[in-house]
Amino acid sequence: MAHTAEGGVVTPSDAASVLEGSEDTPFAAASGVEAAGAPSPQVPDACDPEEPTPEELAEIHAHNAWVRALDAALTDIRQRSYEGKLTTMARWRKRSVAPEGMSAQEFEQKFAAYLDEHEHAEAKPVMGRLAAPKPLAVELEGREVPEDEPLPEPSVVDIALMQGKKATYLYSAALLSHSFAKALYHTAEDNDVATFVDVVRTESSTYPRPVGIDSFMNPPYLWAPSRTREVYQKTIATSSFKDIHETHASNGRTYYYSDMYLSEAQARSLAEWYGVEQQRNP
Repeated sequence: MAHTAEGGVVTPSDAASVLEGSEDTPFAAASGVEAAGAPSPQVPDACDPEEPTPEELAEIHAHNAWVRALDAALTDIRQRSYEGKLTTMARWRKRSVAPEGMSAQEFEQKFAAYLDEHEHAEAKPVMGRLAAPKPLAVELEGREVPEDEPLPEPSVVDIALMQGKKATYLYSAALLSHSFAKALYHTAEDNDVATFVDVVRTESSTYPRPVGIDSFMNPPYLWAPSRTREVYQKTIATSSFKDIHETHASNGRTYYYSDMYLSEAQARSLAEWYGVEQQRNP
């Protein structure tokens, strides 16, 4: 925020005490004191900030309205990520997040541009610890900011984006794991085969272990075993997913794995461990 300041006038007595009678002291020229000791006319300090123009104030007000709307959208993304949900920009239309004078479409476009222009998370597993930035109200520690003072731009270092056919999905990489976010993404896009393959490959490569058929009964899938078997049949009928296979534990429980990461023997042995032996040795 711009402030005004009055430039002080150096009196003759002040000048005399500082200059100690010297007329060619460098400070004399810098202070504006004449050699005879008379005060110079009051001249505004060139470094003094000037009052903002009406146009500049309008620009600050528009900036602040945008920052508050952006903060509301980011807070929504982070809260939903904490709850295990993805967020689409279409949600903000119903919640009227856009500032006054800006359409929902314009807000979405500006949000996407802001994310593109600032450091943000990628839709992939996070290496190391990542903390979610604080909401604006917390960042300001309760301080009331005058309307003519520009607000700080929010950080988006934790925000990741996934572009689907149906919508653009956003989440906080600090509050929602990539694997769960990707499962939510495939579910939202109604792509059961892609969901199934991604889970099986991820489990086979990361842990590594095969995936039990009952695992797909949990959120976010909520698939009955019959549906999982149906999806598996669609998967193996597709030439792109020849690495996906089925195996069984001795108790008959079905498991799925990718031979890019697990051999048939490894998958069978691990299925027996998770399906039978682990229950005997809790």
